[in-house]
Amino acid sequence: VARVVGSDPFYAYGDLDMLEVYRMATRILHFDHPVGDWPRAVAATPAEVMRLDGAGTLAAGGSADFIVFKGRNWTELLSRPESDRIVVREGRAIERQLPDYAELDELMVG
Repeated sequence: VARVVGSDPFYAYGDLDMLEVYRMATRILHFDHPVGDWPRAVAATPAEVMRLDGAGTLAAGGSADFIVFKGRNWTELLSRPESDRIVVREGRAIERQLPDYAELDELMVG
């Protein structure tokens, strides 16, 4: 399961959000029955493929980079993936407001 940086022919309206990618994969590929190890497909597995040691998992002494979602279960999380989330970077919650698209222009050059 992957997402190309920027737009692609399959889904040009995304927001570079891996939860969105996982949500689509769950619908299309039926990742939800059972959930099993599929969440690794958008966290630990991409980090391993890119050889980003320690990324994509939570571990004592590791980087405290993660997202806290409000959903109490998979159904709630995947039903409203854009709702209340807290992004934690290096152990601290960061700004929660989405940037204006114009602020992202330089990131989309490629």
